[in-house]
Amino acid sequence: MINEIIGLNVRSVLVIGIGGGGDVVGSSITYSLAVNEGKEAVLGAVLWERYINDIVPGPIRVQELRNAEVFGNYLAMVDGDTYAIREGRRVVPQIANVLSVIKDDGLGISISGSVNDVARELSTYVNKYGFDAIIGIDVGGDVLALGNEDGLYSPLTDSYSVAVLSKVQDYTGAQVVLGIAGPGVDGELDRDYVLMRISQLASKCAFLGAYGPTRGDLMLLEDILSKAVTEASGLVYRAAKGHHGNVGIRGSTKNVKLDISSSITYYLDLRKIISDLPLANLVINARDPWDAMRTLNSKGVMTELNFEEEVYRYYKTKSKIPSPEEAYLMIKEIKNRLKSQVQLMSNQHGSTHH
Repeated sequence: MINEIIGLNVRSVLVIGIGGGGDVVGSSITYSLAVNEGKEAVLGAVLWERYINDIVPGPIRVQELRNAEVFGNYLAMVDGDTYAIREGRRVVPQIANVLSVIKDDGLGISISGSVNDVARELSTYVNKYGFDAIIGIDVGGDVLALGNEDGLYSPLTDSYSVAVLSKVQDYTGAQVVLGIAGPGVDGELDRDYVLMRISQLASKCAFLGAYGPTRGDLMLLEDILSKAVTEASGLVYRAAKGHHGNVGIRGSTKNVKLDISSSITYYLDLRKIISDLPLANLVINARDPWDAMRTLNSKGVMTELNFEEEVYRYYKTKSKIPSPEEAYLMIKEIKNRLKSQVQLMSNQHGSTHH
């Protein structure tokens, strides 16, 4: 099936959780599909944890990793014993929790540099180990956002990662596939909206197939979920186990519609859809995630980095992390602030033309 999805006879494939945090958990389904079909597969993840696991804003840098073999500035081979030290605190990236279950090493990717630098380094790795294809997995589907959606608040990591993968595809010629696991399960974009976006992209002949977890995949996922910290990927598992109806996540500040379709991963041809991913295009020349954040903010788009910086300030003042309700209010406040800034800019811009 992997050959069918990718469109060629694949010997080795790199499967990457591109949204940071727990996306690597949802990616394990595609990884085990490849392994079960006898492919050489490496599981990778973008090293960026949610604030509940890591209070320091922004991506983990490879220099902060322990028990990892670092190559260059942005990549490291990691395993079940890898952790990071950030501002004196020990942070275990979710990929380490996953690898401790699958008993293998994997690739940690830090998007702390420019899109171009990270892409060059990843391309060198892809060429060196002869990967035929890369499958980047986003759990929930925010990567398909246009930027103006109400619930959207963490589009930076996945857009940045897609921008990197699009350059890697240009540099290496490897096939790059974008997988959307569990449409809507992260509580940002509505499930029906994500499915609508997938349909729109399918009309450009970009749909490559879909895969739902088998019993074996679910047994593995269950083991992983006993170690890893993730809400969204956990819902992919619950959906496959027959959960149907609304589920509250993020401390019940958000509702997710769940049914059997929420267990499926949909695969799209990145080359055919990249022009329809406006956020990835906006950040394609970003010097680092902060630069990308400013670019997105200038278009009125809030990012998880805005939120993490706010949470960090709160933590520094109060020595605790905000409750889910407080976090929800912070998000609303940031969104409103950005909206008024953009409004103000366009008004000033408008008046200079008269």
